[in-house]
Amino acid sequence: MRIPGFFPLLLACVLVLGSGVHAAHAASDAPSAATRDFARFSARLPEGWDGEERTGFRSGNDDECMLVLGLKDPAGDNYKALVSVFVLPNEKNGTSQSIAEDLRQFQAEATEAQQDGHYWSFSGEPRSQAFKASALTRVHATPAMVLIALIQDPENQGALAVFDSLKGLTPQTRELLGQ
Repeated sequence: MRIPGFFPLLLACVLVLGSGVHAAHAASDAPSAATRDFARFSARLPEGWDGEERTGFRSGNDDECMLVLGLKDPAGDNYKALVSVFVLPNEKNGTSQSIAEDLRQFQAEATEAQQDGHYWSFSGEPRSQAFKASALTRVHATPAMVLIALIQDPENQGALAVFDSLKGLTPQTRELLGQ
């Protein structure tokens, strides 16, 4: 499956959406986490994390969904950690592995894609990004839909735990998350 220009488009959407993610509160020594429900997902967000979910972000199709969960610095100017999740139609009927392999070309120094539980994953430096940090990219595809997640957390602020806390609120997102 070839998707030239697709990954930069997704990252550009993150840049636009990132401006809508509200400033984070200063983290305490023992941050608490609260469950936050969106239209298609639910996530446990530690103190200071915020998020936004948009549908139809690429073509106006309501099947498309972009969820951005982030932790900003105390001034609210820059991200400290970011989880970007995209749900898109599987227009070319790609597999998790083939889509992950194709997406690798959009990251510098990308590792080989490998099976990681329910996902195919690889790491690298996204070439076009709103948040300059290495990313762990996870991909899972069904015949109908694709989930692509970019997890960026250079200071170990809990982004992987935030991603792992995701729950699907629709049959489609539950299937994509393996629930």
